[in-house]
Amino acid sequence: MLQKTTQWMTDRLVERALPSIGSFMASALQRMLILGHVEHHNQLEEQARRYEAAGKPQLAKLIRDGATNLSLDDPFSSAPAICERLSDGTENASELAIGIADATAKSRRSKKRASKVDDNQSRKSPELGE
Repeated sequence: MLQKTTQWMTDRLVERALPSIGSFMASALQRMLILGHVEHHNQLEEQARRYEAAGKPQLAKLIRDGATNLSLDDPFSSAPAICERLSDGTENASELAIGIADATAKSRRSKKRASKVDDNQSRKSPELGE
């Protein structure tokens, strides 16, 4: 009998406490989300002001327009467009190839310069030894 009474009281306590705890957790999560969203907008506005100060108002306008498109109701609203651009292989593949070619050309130049410096140092070192 005592076990059934204890079980009944525990069940009632859980029934009443669980929604309260869940509500508290949901409001805390929502508060964190709102604060993060506001902080992100603040950072975008500061960046837009920096671009305006640098004499680039068109970039500042783009940042502000992008910030207005961000929504707390749908935080991933731009995700489908980004995925489309990434999966579209025609335009981005050519841009990527150009970037890779430039990077390899720079690394080849730096290797050639490094080998020339090494050759010059090896030629100078025997002279220093004499």
